[in-house]
Amino acid sequence: METLGDVAGDGVAPELFTEVFWASLHGVATLTRSGRLLPEDAEQRVDLIVDRLAAL
Repeated sequence: METLGDVAGDGVAPELFTEVFWASLHGVATLTRSGRLLPEDAEQRVDLIVDRLAAL
């Protein structure tokens, strides 16, 4: 977890950052599989999550 400290940013616990990151990906996957999100936008959703969280 120490290696995530730089990515998480100042004042953000690496454990919390990891939970939010994986929860967001899991939510997108679950909603896409259940048909609640359009599959053609799946790649853009994942890119958006990764880009925003990587910018922290």
